[in-house]
Amino acid sequence: MLWLSGCGSSAAPKQPAMAPTPSQASASARGAPPNESDENRFYSPVAGLSIEKRPNWAFVTLEMELANREAVSVGKQETDAVMHDGTTPPLVAISRYQEPSEKPNPSLKITLRALLELTGASAVEIARSVTETLKQAIPSFQLDSEIRAAQVDGLAAGTFHAHFTVDVPRLQRSFPVTTQAWIVPRGKYAFIIAASDPSGGTENYEADFQAMVATIKIRK
Repeated sequence: MLWLSGCGSSAAPKQPAMAPTPSQASASARGAPPNESDENRFYSPVAGLSIEKRPNWAFVTLEMELANREAVSVGKQETDAVMHDGTTPPLVAISRYQEPSEKPNPSLKITLRALLELTGASAVEIARSVTETLKQAIPSFQLDSEIRAAQVDGLAAGTFHAHFTVDVPRLQRSFPVTTQAWIVPRGKYAFIIAASDPSGGTENYEADFQAMVATIKIRK
């Protein structure tokens, strides 16, 4: 299982621009609760999670998310096959620029994954297992910090910073990606929040990522 899939890129083939709304951000989550239906807020009534994007960021449609995934490679065939599989889309994907974008596109994505044998483990233990999986799945994956405890909406989380490289065969280019992830276990599942910057951190989107994560609300 690839926990951090489909990182932000400008790799998607050109398609007509769409006007995504919070309800279009994912095929698996629709609707909004009372008083949370503004255009900058996404809410999944099934997952019990909401997030507010920055006003100058955009929700990514499922179609563009899958097109971006299919256009990139992490340098391992088995991992690429999982990443290109459209059966496990994120709950929501948010990008700095409207897709399709001419430039590398930072993104924040939230997925919901079954914990399976990790059910009952601490958030830090789960984050450690995630990084071990990523080291095997992505040849260039390297941790940039210690895995540590954190909180998201008052809930225990495990977090880490890392970097890796994605290739865009169509453009014959590679992009250095810096990423921070927060793993929030909830019973038999975990929310995986991944903020990825394909500028390699040179454009410094950290404040935007932190601001959006701070708006996350998770049903208790």
